Amino acid sequence: MRVVIFAGGTYRPGSASQKVLADADMFIAADSGAETALRLGHVPSYIVGDFDSLDAQLVEQLRARGSRIITAEAEKDETDTELAVQLAIEQGATEITLLGALGGERFDHTIANVLLLAGFDTVPMQIIDGPSTCWLLYGPGSSTIHGQSGDLLSLLPLTGDATGIRTQGLYYPLNGETLHFGKPRGVSNALTGEQAAVSLESGLLLVIHTQQ
Repeated sequence: MRVVIFAGGTYRPGSASQKVLADADMFIAADSGAETALRLGHVPSYIVGDFDSLDAQLVEQLRARGSRIITAEAEKDETDTELAVQLAIEQGATEITLLGALGGERFDHTIANVLLLAGFDTVPMQIIDGPSTCWLLYGPGSSTIHGQSGDLLSLLPLTGDATGIRTQGLYYPLNGETLHFGKPRGVSNALTGEQAAVSLESGLLLVIHTQQ
């Protein structure tokens, strides 16, 4: 089941988000993400959060339209978006996409949402923001990227060095090399055709594909 989660950050439209919205089986909103969902014409099946940033009247309107409201305590260990991810998995999600997970007034929430990708390794999860899609690649493993020549592809190691990285179809090839944590060497590579591939032996790579 493909689940789209609307977080409370800035939503930037693009072809990638349009596709996942069209293909989604369920919509979940994290607190004020419900406003974004409604603006795009989607009534969330669930809305979860402490509702510190969503108008109470709108909450009741959504409840009347069929949304199930799950209220969390204001003082909690999880962010509203994390609770939404947990709920999606409980509902049987096989793919999760976060929209509105970046930008907004809270830079700390942007970082937290990116790190959420590393907190759930049982279900494929991605963040889409305008022309960019990002996901995690665990070693040993590989990813295939479909796009166009000139698309940007950035590879950033998380939590430590990523080793044995090999690429195909990129302007700057990597042949079994290491990308070191804290060093942005892997930023702004580019596809040379309609498809590229990345693999690594160990570590954790944040892969960011930006359409041109």
